[in-house]
Amino acid sequence: MSISKFASSVMAAVLSLVGATANGESDSAEKQWQANYDARQKYFEKTVGPLPSDILKMLNMTGVWPGGGLYVIPASGLGKNLSVYTTFGFTNPDMPTSVQMSNFDLQSDGKRATQAGGTLSKKQPAPKRAGFAGYGYEILMVAQSNQQWPLNFLQWAVNAEIGHDAGLLNRVEKYDGLTVEQIQVGPGQMVNVLIAKAHAPLPTGISLPAGKMEILVATTITPQEMKWSQANGRGALLKKLQEAGVGQISFPDRMSVVQ
Repeated sequence: MSISKFASSVMAAVLSLVGATANGESDSAEKQWQANYDARQKYFEKTVGPLPSDILKMLNMTGVWPGGGLYVIPASGLGKNLSVYTTFGFTNPDMPTSVQMSNFDLQSDGKRATQAGGTLSKKQPAPKRAGFAGYGYEILMVAQSNQQWPLNFLQWAVNAEIGHDAGLLNRVEKYDGLTVEQIQVGPGQMVNVLIAKAHAPLPTGISLPAGKMEILVATTITPQEMKWSQANGRGALLKKLQEAGVGQISFPDRMSVVQ
């Protein structure tokens, strides 16, 4: 299934760096939350590499996604000058969220955010899948290191899932992958992506204390590949990418693997 420009208008452009901390309303809930966090961290460090000391927080998710954020993990084991850009918190025990933010306002001095605010209110949480942790997955992108655009893509994904209940995991399973076209990831920069379940050597998922965690991977695709997948299937496109040696690594300006 293809989604055109889904939720692009609500992509947050500003991230803040904070130290990773636990979240919980009671001692018991906090211990469960932290145990889940620690197990997820151990899995990512085993399959990708050590997590940075700071997590990137989305300002428009303040109070909506407690303890959640984005990590950029150097991944030299996957290739020279590559990093894994990933969500870290979709599988928190307190997800899906029961809170939404409206009237989000961001002020800046032209270089950095100086003040952010909005109104938090209750919302009906998205249905939770039995046996899964939170939304049931984390989503990542493998791309060259020191890039901003993969983080902008992840902000799109967070706004789509947490802000708009996109149900990306359900869509991927139903349609054997999901194609999304024309996602804005920078000034004048658009990408098309194929979202599919991870294949080795990428992390593919594990059972956390709060339930199962799947790993979804977004891979940039060309317009020709997008069109080809609509006729031949998303799974077939992923196979083409693997056979061509691209796999699930994103190179926005590469040549198409189909004619």
